[in-house]
Amino acid sequence: MKGIFSFLLLFLVTSIANSQTIKGVVLDDTNQPLPGVNIIVKASGKSAVSDIDGKFSIEANVGDIISLSFIGYETVTQKATSESMTVVLKTVSNNLNEVVVIGYGTKKMGSITGSVVQIKSADITKTAAQSPIQAIQGKAAGVNIVTNDEPGANPSIRIRGLGTILGGRDPLYVVDGIETSLNGLSPNEIATIDILKDASSLAIYGQKGANGVVIITTKKGKLGQIKVSYDSYYGQKFIQKKVEMADSYRFAYYNNTAAGSSSYYSFDQPYNTNWLDEITDTGEVLNNHVSISGANENASYYFAATNYKEKGILMGTEYERNNINSRNEFKLLDKKLKISQNINVTIARNNTKPLSAFTNAYKQSPIVPVRFDNGRWGVPLRNPSTGLIDINGSDRFNNVGNPVAQLYYTNDKNKDVTLFGSVAAELKLSKDFTYTSNFGASYNNYKGFSFIPNDQIYLSQNATSSIEDYEASFGTNEIKYNTLTQKRSDYYEFNWDNYLTFKRTFGNHDVTAVVGMSRTTKKNFENLEGTRFNVPVQPNYWSFDLSSYNTPIAPDAVVTNHRDTPVVSLAYFGRLEYEYNGKYLVSATMRREGTSIFQESKKWGVFPSISAGWLVSEEKFMEKFKFINFLKVRGGYGEIGNANSLNSLNIPIFSSGANYALGSNQNISPGSYQPYTVDPNLTWETMQELDFGIDFKVLKNRLSGTIDLYDRKSLDVILPVDLPDVISEGRTVVNTGDVSNKGVEVSLRWDTKINDNWSYWVGGNYSYNKNELVKADNSYFATLIGGGLGNGQWTKQVLVGEALGSFYVYQVTGKNADGNFTYSNERVVAGSYLPTYTYGLSFGINYKNFDFSTDAYGVGGNKVYNGKKAQRFGGENIEYDYLNSFWTPSTPNGTNPAPFNEVPIASTYYVEDGSYLRINNITLGYTFPKFFEKIDKVRVYATAINPFIFTKYSGYSPEISGSNNADPLGSAGIELDAYPTNKTFLFGLNVSF
Repeated sequence: MKGIFSFLLLFLVTSIANSQTIKGVVLDDTNQPLPGVNIIVKASGKSAVSDIDGKFSIEANVGDIISLSFIGYETVTQKATSESMTVVLKTVSNNLNEVVVIGYGTKKMGSITGSVVQIKSADITKTAAQSPIQAIQGKAAGVNIVTNDEPGANPSIRIRGLGTILGGRDPLYVVDGIETSLNGLSPNEIATIDILKDASSLAIYGQKGANGVVIITTKKGKLGQIKVSYDSYYGQKFIQKKVEMADSYRFAYYNNTAAGSSSYYSFDQPYNTNWLDEITDTGEVLNNHVSISGANENASYYFAATNYKEKGILMGTEYERNNINSRNEFKLLDKKLKISQNINVTIARNNTKPLSAFTNAYKQSPIVPVRFDNGRWGVPLRNPSTGLIDINGSDRFNNVGNPVAQLYYTNDKNKDVTLFGSVAAELKLSKDFTYTSNFGASYNNYKGFSFIPNDQIYLSQNATSSIEDYEASFGTNEIKYNTLTQKRSDYYEFNWDNYLTFKRTFGNHDVTAVVGMSRTTKKNFENLEGTRFNVPVQPNYWSFDLSSYNTPIAPDAVVTNHRDTPVVSLAYFGRLEYEYNGKYLVSATMRREGTSIFQESKKWGVFPSISAGWLVSEEKFMEKFKFINFLKVRGGYGEIGNANSLNSLNIPIFSSGANYALGSNQNISPGSYQPYTVDPNLTWETMQELDFGIDFKVLKNRLSGTIDLYDRKSLDVILPVDLPDVISEGRTVVNTGDVSNKGVEVSLRWDTKINDNWSYWVGGNYSYNKNELVKADNSYFATLIGGGLGNGQWTKQVLVGEALGSFYVYQVTGKNADGNFTYSNERVVAGSYLPTYTYGLSFGINYKNFDFSTDAYGVGGNKVYNGKKAQRFGGENIEYDYLNSFWTPSTPNGTNPAPFNEVPIASTYYVEDGSYLRINNITLGYTFPKFFEKIDKVRVYATAINPFIFTKYSGYSPEISGSNNADPLGSAGIELDAYPTNKTFLFGLNVSF
C-alpha cells in the first residue's frame, strides 16, 4: 500500500507541475499580430482564441500537442512549451486573412457574410489624387465614382445606384471610428478603405449608412524599431481632351450664313483668338509626405506631415493643403486597458476662379481680341460698314463676356481649417468580454473673401466708356466702385459610441456578440457673411472685421447670419455572429434609432438584418475538387432607415406678410403665418435589400473572384407635392415614392508568380445597375424639373418608370425646308446621366526590381447633355467641325441644322452618348538594391494619370459630377461651366529607413 500511495502522490505532483497556463503570440508571415486564431489542445480539447494583439493563453501541459488554425493560413501543429510561444502562420491565400472593419468590430475577409470590398494603401497611393476617393475609381465593383479635377474639389460617389432624390445621397465616411467627411485627409495616411455595400453589412450603422459606408483605417505604428518614410512626387497637368473651335474665317462663314449675308462679317478679321489657350496654362502638382512611426509591447506611435500643392490648368486657380497627423496607442493595467488617440489637423487654402470661364471661352467669337490695340479689353463689337471687329463698332453681336477679363477681375480666396480626432478606450473585462468607448469629433472653420472691382468690370465690358460714364450710371445713388464680401463659418459634429463585445470559442463554436449605443450630433453650423463697398484695395483682407471703424471708408454694409438647427440621432444596436466548425456562418443585427428630424411620434424606427455564409470548400465532399481552394456562398437581407435628405421638420416655419384684423375696431395689424404645413406622418425612408454572393479561389489560389446579385428597394421616398390652397399654401413633402436599384457585380483577379524574377496579375470588375422610380402614388405629386441651362431651357424631370435624373427633352424629328429642326409635340425621355454599367481593368507585372502597372475605368449606358453647345443666344462661336456637316440647300442630308442665331430648344440633338473607357494610370517603377544597411527601400517611379480616353462624346469630358453634390435634378451630367478632366505626368520617390 505504501508503494502504491507513493506512486499516486508522485503522479499527482508531476501532473500539478506540468499543468499550467501556456502563453504565446501568433504572428503572420509579415511579423504582424494575428487576432482571431483558434488554438486547441489535442489531448484535452481545451480551446482559446488570440486577441487583437495576437496573444493567447491556454491551459495545457508542457509537451502537449496544440493546433493553431485560421481561415486563409496554414494550420500549425506543435508542442506546447513552458515559456511564451511565438507561432508564425503562413498565408495560404492572398486576402482571406485580411482584417476587415465591419462597424463596431472587425472580421476576417474569409468569414464575411455581407458584401464588403477592401482597397489597400498601395492601390490608393498609386494614383496621385488630392482625394483618396478619387484615387480608387474603378477598383471596386458597384462603386460609381465621378471625379472632379478642379483644385480642392471632391468627387461624387454612389454605391449601388441612387435611392433618394432630395438630398442625403452620399455614403457615410468613418475614419478610425470618427463619422466625418474626407475633406483634408491625405491619401498617404490611409492603410485600408473598406466599403460596405449591402444592407446586411450596413444595418449596424442605421440611417447614417443608407447610401453605403466607407470605413477608412489610417496607418499606425508597427512593432519594432523606429521607421521613417518619405514620399514625394511632382507632375504637370494638361487638358485631357480639347474641343477645337472655329477660327475667325469659319466663324464669319457660319454667322454670315445665319444672317443671310455674305458680308455681315468680313473674312479678313484682324484677330483670331484661341480663347481656351488664353485662359489655360500647364498645371502643376507637388506632394511631400513624411512619417515617423514605431511601437513596443506597451505603446505605439505614428506622426506624419503632408504638403500638397496644385496649380490648376485654369489661370489663377491654386490649392494648397497641409496635414499634420498623430496617432498613439497605450496599453495599461497589465495590458487590459488600451487607450488610443487620433488627431488630424488640416489647413487648406484655395484660390478659385469661375468655371463659367470655360463656357465663355467656348462661346466667345475668335474675332474678338483679348485686348484691343489701345489696351482696353476686347468686346464683341462689329462695325456694320466694314464687317470687322471694331472697338468703336455700334453692333454688339453676342452677350458673352471676355473670359480672360473675367478671370483677371475675380478675386476669391478661401481658407479652411479642419480638425478631427478621437479618443477611444478598450477595457478587457474578462477573457470573453471587452468594453469599448469611442468619442470622435470634427470641427471646420472657414474664412473666405471675394473682392469685385465693379468699376473695372464695367470698363472691361464697355470698351469705349470712361470712369465718368460709370459714375454717371449711378445717378444720385452712391457710387459703388468695388465690393468686398467676407464669409466666416463654423461646423461641428461628434459621435460617441459605447459597446460591449463578447467573443468566445468553445470546441467548434465561435460566437461574437456586440451590444451598444451611439449618439451623433450633426449640422452644428453657423455662417456669417458681410459685404462692404468702396474699401481700400489691398492684397490681404483677412483682417477685415466689419466693424464700425470701416464706416468712413465703407459706409454701406450688409451682414447676414445663418445658423442651422443641430440634428441629433440616438441609436441602440446589437449584433450576433456565430460560426460553426469554421464553415457555417450567421450574422444578425438589430438597430433601433431615433432622430430629431421628424416630429415626435415618428422619430423612432427599428431596422433589422440577417446574413449567412457557407464555406463549401471546407466540406469533405469538396476534397475531390482539387482545383477549388476556397468557395463561399453567402446571402443576406436588411432594412435601413434614411433621414439624410431633410433638415429638421419638428420646428414650425413662419413667414411674415400676413395682415390680421384685431380688437373691436378691427384694426389691421401685421403678423406671421405658416407658409406650408408639415405632414405629421412624415417619417423614415426605408431601404430594403436582398443580396446573394459567391466568393471563390481556384487553381492554386491564382484566380479569385466575387459575384453579387442584389435587389434594393427604397420605400416611402420623400418627394414634394403641390397642395391645393385650401389645405396649405405652396409645396410640402410627403412619403410617396418607391425607388428600385437592381444589379449584378463581378470581380476577378489572376495572380501568379512565374519564377523568382517574374510575377504578374490581371484584374477586372463589372457592375450593372438598373435604377427606376417605381411609383409616386400621391395625387398631388409635384412636377420635379431641373437641369436648367441659364437660357430659359430645362432638361430633366423626375418621372415614374424612369431612372432618376433622366433627360426629358423634345425629340428631333427632322428638318424643314429651311434646314431648321422640327420637334415632337411632347417631350420624350432621352436617357439618364446615371450609367447602367461600370467596369474597371488592371494589370501589373514585376521583373526583378522593376514594377509596371496600369488601370482603366469605363462606364456605359449613360447620357451627357452638351450644355455649353446648347446655351446659345446668338452670335456665339461654333465648333470647328460644324461647318463640315450643316444643312444647306445643296447638302440637305447634313447632320447639323442650318446656321441660326436663336435660343435652341432643349432637344435630343444635344443629348450625347456618355460612355467612355479611360486609362486611369500607367506606372513604371524601379526599386534600388539595398546599398546601405539602415535604408529599407528606395524606389523611383514615373506615372501617367488619365493619359488616354476613348469616347464618342464631343465635349471636353463625359465625366461630370455637377454642382450641389451631384444633384440628380441639377447640373450632374450636363457639361456647362464644368472643369475639364486633366491628364497628368509625374515623377515620384519613395524612401523608407
